[in-house]
Amino acid sequence: MGRIIKRAADLLITDENEPVKSRLRERGAAQRPAMLDNFLNLLVRAMLNPSASTMASFVAGKVFQKLERTGTLRDTRLQDTGTPSGLEAALQNAIATGDFYSEIAQCVWRLAESLVWIRGRSGPFASLNFEKAHAHSVIVGPGGLEDRTDIRVGLTYMEPYSRFPDHVQRFSRAFLLLSPCELSIAGENWFSTGIGGVFAAEAGQSFAMRCTTTPLLAVWCHVEEAGR
Repeated sequence: MGRIIKRAADLLITDENEPVKSRLRERGAAQRPAMLDNFLNLLVRAMLNPSASTMASFVAGKVFQKLERTGTLRDTRLQDTGTPSGLEAALQNAIATGDFYSEIAQCVWRLAESLVWIRGRSGPFASLNFEKAHAHSVIVGPGGLEDRTDIRVGLTYMEPYSRFPDHVQRFSRAFLLLSPCELSIAGENWFSTGIGGVFAAEAGQSFAMRCTTTPLLAVWCHVEEAGR
């Protein structure tokens, strides 16, 4: 009889014990900064591209629909947290492509120093160096540049030869990769995808992610509260 593996809870959610309350503003009540607005517009194009998976576009479409309302915009001048030391190298790999994803990577680089970077906990099958070799940041969502509770748009960075802990997705989540990556979703075989890969993992599915010789950088998004 097969061995039962208990996977950790959703490890991209790092603030479950500290919920953030925010007041949404109607569209037009607050104008997003140009850098943030440009990043979100480019992300829309990437995740709703016909080449993206149907599920990824479905999840992303619900996120972008909610972006028609603007959350509370944070003053970036007050932010001074440590940007991951290898983030620039990860972004340079995407910028070197010289294509559409180069523009997204350049937007991320301009926003990076204003973001709050958090190291999450480790878990099943994670690489030994995981706790020091990764960082998450929320761009739109609780504690993000645009502070709100209904959606999240975030980043995950991992140093080379790192494996993210196997865990179960709490929310259906869409991903855009700005680096090569290997994935296993719902216990299926590992598969490789490169810069520009768009995929989704559904709520309740197991999820595993790793990188080899190059650092990993993924943009992801999900709707926090079903039915709103």
